[in-house]
Amino acid sequence: MRINIFCCLLTIAVISSCARVSEYIIDIRYVPQKHVPQAGSQLQKYSITVTMFTDARTTDNKAVIGERVAGNGRDIVARCAQEEPSAAVAGTLRDFLIRAGYPVTGEIPAWDLQENSINKSWGALVIGGRVEELEVTCNADQPATNYTAKVKLRLVFADSQRGKILHTTTLESTSALKHFRCTQEGMQEQINSALSLALEKILDNSELDNALREVSSVRDESLAE
Repeated sequence: MRINIFCCLLTIAVISSCARVSEYIIDIRYVPQKHVPQAGSQLQKYSITVTMFTDARTTDNKAVIGERVAGNGRDIVARCAQEEPSAAVAGTLRDFLIRAGYPVTGEIPAWDLQENSINKSWGALVIGGRVEELEVTCNADQPATNYTAKVKLRLVFADSQRGKILHTTTLESTSALKHFRCTQEGMQEQINSALSLALEKILDNSELDNALREVSSVRDESLAE
């Protein structure tokens, strides 16, 4: 009896070890890549709304954000843990801004990036955009496993109260790593690194702060009239 139980357990273990993983589930989130300074007190007077992003990637399956390549081609796909990668990017931007000390509204509404659809209830500044690239690849068909990730976002800043687009900008970043094996955790780390680096550029080039200052100057002029 004990021998039979042992054989059954051994069989299950062998089957489990041979089972192939068909996909990796990637949790997209902001992971600080450096020290991010907190927003100044003057910039904290005006609330920001981050809207849903449009997925502009040229891919048939929008849920897929990466792949593991081995042998004759792709053998494992990487999918976003959230419902939509574009929604995950918008949520990640919102989390990043909160961490940096900016007052961000709780909602993430839909916006088609047109001035005539801007809602005044979105606070002082609204940020929307498009996801143009968001992918991570793990090439395991080499002596050393190579991870590569790249992100490209198109952001649109608009004055919510005036219903006016202030400016647009493109954020791009890449991440790469050589390792001895390909894992779900490794792919998640690289795509989050590339995305976080891209988002941090908003503060590096002062584009967010400049947009808030423009909103602030317009408010001050209106009050002075």
